Amino acid sequence: MPTSTVLKAPINTAADAPGSKPPVAIIDPQPPTSPEVRALLNDVANKLKLSFAMAAAGHKPAEADATDKLFQSLVASRSQPARARAQAKASSMLAGPAATRQNFFGRYGAVDATSFRGVDKAAAGLTAMRVDGAKVHKALQAFGENETVITEAPPTAFAARTRKLTIDLKKIRRLPKADPDVVAGAKFKKLGLFINAVQCLEETNEIGSDEIAMGGTATTPAGKTHKVGQFMIHDDFDKGEKKSYGGRGKLFHEWSLVTSNDWPHTYAAIMVMAEKDGGGFGDFLTDLWNKVDDEVKKAVAGAVGGAIGGALGSFFGPLGTAVGAAVGWLLGLLVDWILGFFEDDIVATRTVLLVLGAATKSYYDWAGLTANPANKFSMNFNGDGGRYRVWCSLSVYA
Repeated sequence: MPTSTVLKAPINTAADAPGSKPPVAIIDPQPPTSPEVRALLNDVANKLKLSFAMAAAGHKPAEADATDKLFQSLVASRSQPARARAQAKASSMLAGPAATRQNFFGRYGAVDATSFRGVDKAAAGLTAMRVDGAKVHKALQAFGENETVITEAPPTAFAARTRKLTIDLKKIRRLPKADPDVVAGAKFKKLGLFINAVQCLEETNEIGSDEIAMGGTATTPAGKTHKVGQFMIHDDFDKGEKKSYGGRGKLFHEWSLVTSNDWPHTYAAIMVMAEKDGGGFGDFLTDLWNKVDDEVKKAVAGAVGGAIGGALGSFFGPLGTAVGAAVGWLLGLLVDWILGFFEDDIVATRTVLLVLGAATKSYYDWAGLTANPANKFSMNFNGDGGRYRVWCSLSVYA
């Protein structure tokens, strides 16, 4: 097990070591800038927000589906004061006229509490969501090829330097199996996300020292989401204290590297920081990620299926990367919105995406995944009155 220490550290410690080169990781991903894609994703968000608001306000629709029940379960898991705050806020949002509700829920604002039968029925009778499918498809494809994946690797990492991922990948696929770079890359079987240190910049609103735990979820390139069980970082954090892990660090999650030719591959993690227990929030996140993933893919397939001549089955390559980034962004948006209702012991969540475009040794080197010691990157977790900084690293190994 990694060794650990807790020590007083200056608050103004630099976020990253001088000269440190972080790996090709995306923190809190953003969706494509395309208006059509944003409209599509915001519509999915509005639908899920309505379901949560109904649950927070105490409404139990007659035809509640799995999403409604998921939100009902989350609300029931929070403390009585937190439930009361959430109920008051949600009831206020739902009590206004339709025009006001639409500010919170878009077209779903036309649905009031008395007519809400369940989130899957909410769209019945509403004006259909209309977007240009061809533009959605083009924007997602371009995002997956050029915006999400950083392809400015040195010549040793690819057959030739280029901004176009599709060109790079074609050249990579032509490498012979006996190529030394491919053989060396094949020795790496695992990808690990590690926590290297956690520092208290400001304590939370809880009485006494903070008891800080972390957990969350991790998702494979194939879209399978796993819960990362909650674990204690330190049970007596005061302002200025920093807990450091020795060796590679505290393993948050380990993935098996995927090397199939449907590049790029996206690995995702949602990291949750909570004061004390967090009330089963990790279980909720696992279920919510799967629900958001389904809703986004369903919305994209509905919008672009006709534009490309048929329904989309699976999402791989640049399109899959763009959808993965969209799911990560939408989940982060929803979680932040939901946490604002409770104002309780969950400090914050952060989304980490790693997009890999090859499985060669030189590519892993370029991406900073083989560095020893590992390159570190930092994230701030701000919430419940507290501010914490977490240093992490990503590494590949046999």
